[in-house]
Amino acid sequence: MKALVRKEFREQVKVAALGLVIYTLLLLQQYRNYRLLPHATMQPLVDGGFLMSTAWFCALFGAVLGWLQIHSERRPDLWAFLMHRPITRTGIFLGKTVAGLGIYALVAGLPLLGFIVWARLPGRVVAPFEPAMLQPVLAFFLAGTVCYFAGMLTGLRQARWYASRALGLGVAIIVFTLMAERPEFWQGLVIICIGGAILILAAWGGFHSQGHYGGQPAWGKASLTGALMLGSLVVVFAAVVLLSNFFPRREAAGPQFSYAMTKTGAVFKVTTGMGRPPEVVDLEGKPLLDAKTGRMIELADLRRQFASGIDFNLEPDERNRRQSWIRADCSRFRGWGATPATNPNTVWYYWDRYGRLAGYDLVTRRFIGSLGPRGFARDLAGGGDRFSNPMGDRRERTLRTATTVFLVDVEQRTTRPLFATPEDDPILAVQEIVLNGYDWEYTAVVTKRFIHLLTGEGKPVWSIPYEPAYPDYARIQVYFLEPPGQFALWIAPSDRAKEQAKGKLPTHVVWLARDQGVVKSADLPGLPAARPEPGVQDKLMGCVAPPAFVVAGPLFEGGDWPTGIRRDLLRLSLAGAVLVCLPIGWWLGRRYRFSLAAQAGWAVFHLLFGVAGLLAFLSVQEWPAREACPNCRKLRVVDRAQCEHCGADFAPPEKTGTEVFTPLEAG
Repeated sequence: MKALVRKEFREQVKVAALGLVIYTLLLLQQYRNYRLLPHATMQPLVDGGFLMSTAWFCALFGAVLGWLQIHSERRPDLWAFLMHRPITRTGIFLGKTVAGLGIYALVAGLPLLGFIVWARLPGRVVAPFEPAMLQPVLAFFLAGTVCYFAGMLTGLRQARWYASRALGLGVAIIVFTLMAERPEFWQGLVIICIGGAILILAAWGGFHSQGHYGGQPAWGKASLTGALMLGSLVVVFAAVVLLSNFFPRREAAGPQFSYAMTKTGAVFKVTTGMGRPPEVVDLEGKPLLDAKTGRMIELADLRRQFASGIDFNLEPDERNRRQSWIRADCSRFRGWGATPATNPNTVWYYWDRYGRLAGYDLVTRRFIGSLGPRGFARDLAGGGDRFSNPMGDRRERTLRTATTVFLVDVEQRTTRPLFATPEDDPILAVQEIVLNGYDWEYTAVVTKRFIHLLTGEGKPVWSIPYEPAYPDYARIQVYFLEPPGQFALWIAPSDRAKEQAKGKLPTHVVWLARDQGVVKSADLPGLPAARPEPGVQDKLMGCVAPPAFVVAGPLFEGGDWPTGIRRDLLRLSLAGAVLVCLPIGWWLGRRYRFSLAAQAGWAVFHLLFGVAGLLAFLSVQEWPAREACPNCRKLRVVDRAQCEHCGADFAPPEKTGTEVFTPLEAG
């Protein structure tokens, strides 16, 4: 095996050198981009350009390297010479794999390691660092090995380029996609391992049969079938997306209702959809007429009269709760600002791990201290005091704890309380309000029992009880009316509460004035939710989706099972599998005289994986030619000694007079 490894290294040294130069230049470009920034206020290890260049290089170089290792010996004489060495085919596969992965690790790993070491040297990067920030680039590096085996499988398969030869690359595409969408890093590693195992076994089986399906070990056949099924799934979904662009988009099955408030505080009901012009009526059902024309007002004209406001949604965002681990690792801190504004020499970040503002000197590029609720400290811990702002809470001047809103002055390195609430009434949300684009005019604070509106200096404007209360009512809107000093507060039910109550929960509206407090209040009837009608793309996706994936979807997404299974999607996928894939697969099996066990196995496979399973079946099987049997005149396959219909042998070839040997005659 050592000789084989040395041979592979010698043959691929030019490719390795070219890849090393390309990746080094890409990382040097990222280094140059960082050095050219005016204040270099980012962490290059989680920069989007660095991660994307690493992901693309690892994927492409891995796939090309795996393919080249096989392509260089595609000629029959070279392949035969390789296979007849005094080593098992498994040993040959291991030798090529060890050499290929070694080359990949050197080419992709050395420049990457150098970039990481540069970013971690003191005085080089003006940004926070955590070891978890290295997880995305590590995942992309490991996913590149999956592409390596996908390229090797592509080189091994005895199939046409325009047909199914490159379907193994679909596994790598799925691995990259699913790995990046998982909420936990370990889940991404599991996906890499599963995809890698499928392709490793498929490539290993290909070495036993020179890339053919027949003659492979059972594990090789199963892995090759699974790899081609996943690749077919990528092709089918891409075709559906392209095809659906020629059809109308999805529309609501019925009208859509909503409320709108004008600058004077009037509330109107707006009805849209159903292919008709929008209808605007007041709460009594009377149409809103244009004062100039006397006709029903247009929605565009009404929007110019809408009141400006802010929106709180206290309901946990499912997208944020299940955000991908890559996004979480790349957003462990966010920029807060630099001081002074005219000549920045200090840059500040809100670091979620410590709940404090971390400061870095732009001249020395080193950490100088942190700001917390108790003020400035020379270390990151700061005695344990910390803010509790979530990372998605975008503030510019204030930070908060559970009971206090602080005004932060990074130039003076001080914090002072702006608003405080008792411990039994914790703060749920804070919003800085800028109405004219530059002046900080108000601050809205939502606690467990009250909703407060303060001026920018922290003086109270009004405060009313939070009723109806959280969590059923998690949507809060504050509108600023005319003349100035008039306000409207909307307390609406959360989406989950509306769904459970079937849209019957009302929206509570309160009109307030700066000096008078509550002027009036009203409850707006709940509006029915719009029911989206599945569009052509949804229906096509349902027809080609593998039923097994539809059933297992909620388990993979962390939802409720089996209640989380989409019944409409399952019905469409089963219809496609039962009505199309199962009959076609069964007919082909009978036509080529598969055994009953093979017929049953493939039937179950088609039922589980639908269209993608049928395409994989067509791709892995090597369909022999058929010719008429001289005995029964039926079409028979040419790779059998006897006719599958009548059992007759093949007819002897016609004599042409050029035969060298004559039949032996009995003595």
